[in-house]
Amino acid sequence: MVAINLPGGFPVYGFSIFIALGACLGLAWIARQTNPKLALGRVEAGMWVLVGGLVGGRILYVAVSWLYFRDHLLESLQFYRGGLSWPGALAGGLFALLAFAALNRLSPARLADDLLPLLAALSIGAWLGCWLTGCAYGVPSNAWWSLPSPDEWGVIANRWPVQMWGALLTVSLFASLDRLSAVARLKPGYRALLGLLGLSIIQLGMTFLRADPGIIRYGLRLEAWGALAYCLLAVLGLLSYSYYLAQDKFEKLKEHPI
Repeated sequence: MVAINLPGGFPVYGFSIFIALGACLGLAWIARQTNPKLALGRVEAGMWVLVGGLVGGRILYVAVSWLYFRDHLLESLQFYRGGLSWPGALAGGLFALLAFAALNRLSPARLADDLLPLLAALSIGAWLGCWLTGCAYGVPSNAWWSLPSPDEWGVIANRWPVQMWGALLTVSLFASLDRLSAVARLKPGYRALLGLLGLSIIQLGMTFLRADPGIIRYGLRLEAWGALAYCLLAVLGLLSYSYYLAQDKFEKLKEHPI
Protein backbone atom coordinates (compact mmCIF):
# COMPACT_ATOMS: atom_id res chain seq x y z
CA MET A 1 0.00 0.00 0.00
CA VAL A 2 1.53 3.32 -1.12
CA ALA A 3 1.50 5.90 1.68
CA ILE A 4 2.95 8.85 -0.21
CA ASN A 5 4.52 9.61 -3.57
CA LEU A 6 7.77 11.54 -3.62
CA PRO A 7 8.59 14.01 -6.40
CA GLY A 8 9.02 12.14 -9.64
CA GLY A 9 6.32 9.62 -8.74
CA PHE A 10 8.61 7.53 -6.51
CA PRO A 11 6.29 5.53 -4.19
CA VAL A 12 6.88 5.20 -0.45
CA TYR A 13 5.02 2.30 1.11
CA GLY A 14 3.51 2.36 4.58
CA PHE A 15 5.48 -0.71 5.61
CA SER A 16 8.73 1.02 4.62
CA ILE A 17 7.84 4.01 6.79
CA PHE A 18 7.33 1.84 9.87
CA ILE A 19 10.55 -0.08 9.23
CA ALA A 20 12.44 3.21 8.84
CA LEU A 21 10.91 4.52 12.06
CA GLY A 22 11.87 1.30 13.82
CA ALA A 23 15.43 1.54 12.51
CA CYS A 24 15.80 5.16 13.64
CA LEU A 25 14.30 4.42 17.06
CA GLY A 26 16.51 1.36 17.46
CA LEU A 27 19.71 3.22 16.60
CA ALA A 28 18.77 6.09 18.91
CA TRP A 29 18.02 3.57 21.67
CA ILE A 30 21.43 1.96 21.17
CA ALA A 31 23.22 5.33 21.33
CA ARG A 32 21.34 6.32 24.48
CA GLN A 33 22.01 3.16 26.48
CA THR A 34 25.65 2.67 25.41
CA ASN A 35 28.73 4.20 26.97
CA PRO A 36 29.28 7.53 25.13
CA LYS A 37 32.79 6.41 24.14
CA LEU A 38 31.35 3.32 22.42
CA ALA A 39 28.10 4.79 21.11
CA LEU A 40 29.36 5.77 17.65
CA GLY A 41 30.85 2.33 17.05
CA ARG A 42 27.67 0.60 18.17
CA VAL A 43 25.54 2.77 15.89
CA GLU A 44 27.90 1.94 13.02
CA ALA A 45 27.46 -1.75 13.83
CA GLY A 46 23.70 -1.20 13.81
CA MET A 47 23.93 0.27 10.32
CA TRP A 48 25.84 -2.81 9.17
CA VAL A 49 23.14 -5.01 10.64
CA LEU A 50 20.42 -3.00 8.89
CA VAL A 51 22.13 -3.41 5.52
CA GLY A 52 22.70 -7.10 6.15
CA GLY A 53 19.09 -7.56 7.17
CA LEU A 54 17.81 -5.77 4.08
CA VAL A 55 19.98 -7.85 1.75
CA GLY A 56 19.25 -11.13 3.53
CA GLY A 57 15.52 -10.48 3.67
CA ARG A 58 15.37 -9.67 -0.01
CA ILE A 59 17.51 -12.64 -1.06
CA LEU A 60 15.28 -15.15 0.72
CA TYR A 61 12.11 -13.49 -0.57
CA VAL A 62 13.41 -13.64 -4.15
CA ALA A 63 14.52 -17.26 -3.67
CA VAL A 64 11.11 -18.32 -2.37
CA SER A 65 9.36 -16.43 -5.20
CA TRP A 66 11.85 -17.48 -7.86
CA LEU A 67 9.18 -18.69 -10.30
CA TYR A 68 8.22 -15.03 -10.70
CA PHE A 69 11.61 -13.36 -10.39
CA ARG A 70 13.38 -15.62 -12.87
CA ASP A 71 11.37 -13.79 -15.56
CA HIS A 72 11.71 -10.39 -13.84
CA LEU A 73 15.34 -10.32 -12.70
CA LEU A 74 15.62 -6.55 -12.50
CA GLU A 75 12.69 -6.41 -10.09
CA SER A 76 14.67 -8.53 -7.62
CA LEU A 77 16.84 -5.45 -7.00
CA GLN A 78 13.90 -3.09 -6.50
CA PHE A 79 13.73 -3.16 -2.70
CA TYR A 80 11.42 -0.16 -2.61
CA ARG A 81 8.61 -2.18 -4.21
CA GLY A 82 8.38 -4.35 -1.11
CA GLY A 83 9.04 -8.00 -0.53
CA LEU A 84 11.16 -9.09 2.44
CA SER A 85 11.35 -12.30 4.42
CA TRP A 86 11.95 -11.94 8.15
CA PRO A 87 13.94 -15.23 8.50
CA GLY A 88 16.27 -14.03 5.74
CA ALA A 89 16.51 -10.55 7.27
CA LEU A 90 17.46 -12.03 10.64
CA ALA A 91 20.08 -14.28 9.01
CA GLY A 92 21.54 -11.34 7.08
CA GLY A 93 21.62 -9.21 10.22
CA LEU A 94 23.37 -11.95 12.21
CA PHE A 95 25.95 -12.40 9.45
CA ALA A 96 26.62 -8.65 9.36
CA LEU A 97 26.95 -8.57 13.16
CA LEU A 98 29.50 -11.39 13.15
CA ALA A 99 31.42 -9.77 10.28
CA PHE A 100 31.56 -6.40 12.05
CA ALA A 101 32.68 -8.04 15.29
CA ALA A 102 35.42 -10.00 13.52
CA LEU A 103 36.73 -7.00 11.56
CA ASN A 104 36.81 -4.80 14.66
CA ARG A 105 37.96 -7.53 17.07
CA LEU A 106 34.91 -7.18 19.26
CA SER A 107 33.06 -9.77 21.30
CA PRO A 108 30.08 -10.94 19.21
CA ALA A 109 28.21 -11.76 22.42
CA ARG A 110 28.59 -8.27 23.88
CA LEU A 111 27.84 -6.66 20.53
CA ALA A 112 24.67 -8.73 20.14
CA ASP A 113 23.51 -7.64 23.59
CA ASP A 114 24.19 -3.98 22.76
CA LEU A 115 22.29 -4.18 19.46
CA LEU A 116 19.25 -5.94 20.90
CA PRO A 117 17.21 -2.67 20.99
CA LEU A 118 17.50 -2.49 17.21
CA LEU A 119 15.97 -5.96 16.87
CA ALA A 120 13.16 -4.97 19.22
CA ALA A 121 12.33 -1.72 17.42
CA LEU A 122 12.47 -3.32 13.97
CA SER A 123 10.24 -6.21 15.04
CA ILE A 124 7.62 -3.89 16.48
CA GLY A 125 7.80 -1.64 13.42
CA ALA A 126 7.37 -4.64 11.12
CA TRP A 127 4.23 -5.82 12.95
CA LEU A 128 2.69 -2.35 12.87
CA GLY A 129 3.66 -1.95 9.22
CA CYS A 130 1.93 -5.24 8.41
CA TRP A 131 -1.21 -4.03 10.18
CA LEU A 132 -1.24 -0.89 8.04
CA THR A 133 -0.43 -2.49 4.69
CA GLY A 134 -2.29 -5.81 4.82
CA CYS A 135 0.25 -8.55 5.48
CA ALA A 136 0.31 -11.20 8.22
CA TYR A 137 -3.38 -10.51 8.92
CA GLY A 138 -5.74 -12.78 10.84
CA VAL A 139 -9.01 -14.43 9.91
CA PRO A 140 -12.21 -12.33 9.88
CA SER A 141 -13.90 -12.13 13.26
CA ASN A 142 -16.81 -10.31 14.86
CA ALA A 143 -15.49 -10.75 18.40
CA TRP A 144 -15.26 -7.65 20.58
CA TRP A 145 -11.47 -7.81 20.54
CA SER A 146 -11.17 -7.93 16.74
CA LEU A 147 -9.65 -4.95 14.94
CA PRO A 148 -10.14 -3.55 11.43
CA SER A 149 -7.30 -4.60 9.19
CA PRO A 150 -6.82 -4.69 5.40
CA ASP A 151 -5.82 -7.73 3.39
CA GLU A 152 -3.42 -7.74 0.44
CA TRP A 153 -6.21 -6.40 -1.79
CA GLY A 154 -6.96 -3.49 0.53
CA VAL A 155 -10.27 -4.93 1.77
CA ILE A 156 -10.74 -3.77 5.36
CA ALA A 157 -12.59 -6.06 7.76
CA ASN A 158 -12.60 -6.91 11.45
CA ARG A 159 -10.03 -9.62 11.97
CA TRP A 160 -8.07 -11.43 14.64
CA PRO A 161 -5.51 -8.76 15.65
CA VAL A 162 -2.50 -10.90 14.80
CA GLN A 163 -0.23 -7.93 14.04
CA MET A 164 -1.16 -6.08 17.24
CA TRP A 165 -0.68 -9.21 19.32
CA GLY A 166 2.70 -9.70 17.72
CA ALA A 167 3.70 -6.11 18.48
CA LEU A 168 2.44 -6.23 22.08
CA LEU A 169 4.09 -9.58 22.78
CA THR A 170 7.35 -8.25 21.35
CA VAL A 171 7.16 -5.17 23.59
CA SER A 172 6.49 -7.43 26.60
CA LEU A 173 9.39 -9.72 25.68
CA PHE A 174 12.03 -7.01 25.45
CA ALA A 175 10.67 -5.14 28.48
CA SER A 176 11.03 -8.38 30.45
CA LEU A 177 14.59 -8.84 29.20
CA ASP A 178 15.47 -5.30 30.31
CA ARG A 179 13.97 -6.03 33.71
CA LEU A 180 15.86 -9.31 33.96
CA SER A 181 19.12 -7.58 33.08
CA ALA A 182 18.49 -5.03 35.83
CA VAL A 183 17.99 -7.63 38.57
CA ALA A 184 20.37 -10.38 37.41
CA ARG A 185 23.97 -10.32 36.20
CA LEU A 186 23.66 -12.08 32.87
CA LYS A 187 26.77 -13.22 31.06
CA PRO A 188 27.43 -11.51 27.71
CA GLY A 189 25.31 -13.01 24.98
CA TYR A 190 22.63 -14.49 27.24
CA ARG A 191 20.25 -11.59 26.77
CA ALA A 192 20.63 -11.72 22.98
CA LEU A 193 20.03 -15.48 22.89
CA LEU A 194 16.97 -15.16 25.12
CA GLY A 195 15.71 -12.37 22.86
CA LEU A 196 16.21 -14.54 19.79
CA LEU A 197 14.39 -17.45 21.44
CA GLY A 198 11.47 -15.31 22.62
CA LEU A 199 11.11 -13.55 19.29
CA SER A 200 11.15 -16.87 17.42
CA ILE A 201 8.47 -18.30 19.70
CA ILE A 202 6.27 -15.25 19.09
CA GLN A 203 6.72 -15.56 15.34
CA LEU A 204 5.97 -19.28 15.48
CA GLY A 205 2.81 -18.79 17.51
CA MET A 206 1.51 -16.02 15.25
CA THR A 207 1.85 -18.19 12.13
CA PHE A 208 -1.00 -20.39 13.38
CA LEU A 209 -3.31 -17.35 13.54
CA ARG A 210 -2.45 -15.85 10.17
CA ALA A 211 -4.88 -15.96 7.23
CA ASP A 212 -2.75 -14.33 4.53
CA PRO A 213 -1.58 -16.53 1.64
CA GLY A 214 1.64 -18.39 2.26
CA ILE A 215 3.69 -21.37 1.13
CA ILE A 216 2.92 -24.51 3.14
CA ARG A 217 5.43 -27.31 3.61
CA TYR A 218 4.59 -30.42 5.66
CA GLY A 219 1.60 -28.68 7.23
CA LEU A 220 3.43 -25.50 8.31
CA ARG A 221 4.06 -22.15 6.70
CA LEU A 222 7.64 -21.49 5.63
CA GLU A 223 7.76 -18.72 8.27
CA ALA A 224 6.95 -21.32 10.92
CA TRP A 225 9.84 -23.52 9.80
CA GLY A 226 12.11 -20.48 9.93
CA ALA A 227 10.93 -19.68 13.46
CA LEU A 228 11.53 -23.30 14.52
CA ALA A 229 15.05 -23.15 13.10
CA TYR A 230 15.83 -19.99 15.08
CA CYS A 231 14.31 -21.51 18.23
CA LEU A 232 16.64 -24.47 17.83
CA LEU A 233 19.60 -22.16 17.17
CA ALA A 234 18.85 -20.12 20.29
CA VAL A 235 18.40 -23.20 22.50
CA LEU A 236 21.65 -24.74 21.22
CA GLY A 237 23.39 -21.43 21.80
CA LEU A 238 22.12 -21.20 25.38
CA LEU A 239 23.09 -24.80 26.14
CA SER A 240 26.51 -24.48 24.53
CA TYR A 241 27.23 -21.21 26.28
CA SER A 242 26.12 -22.61 29.65
CA TYR A 243 28.36 -25.64 29.13
CA TYR A 244 31.32 -23.43 28.20
CA LEU A 245 30.84 -21.25 31.29
CA ALA A 246 30.50 -24.32 33.52
CA GLN A 247 33.69 -25.82 32.07
CA ASP A 248 35.54 -22.54 32.51
CA LYS A 249 34.43 -22.30 36.13
CA PHE A 250 35.48 -25.91 36.72
CA GLU A 251 38.95 -25.29 35.26
CA LYS A 252 39.41 -22.24 37.50
CA LEU A 253 38.42 -24.29 40.54
CA LYS A 254 41.01 -26.92 39.60
CA GLU A 255 43.69 -24.27 39.34
CA HIS A 256 42.67 -22.54 42.56
CA PRO A 257 40.96 -25.07 44.82
CA ILE A 258 39.15 -23.78 47.88
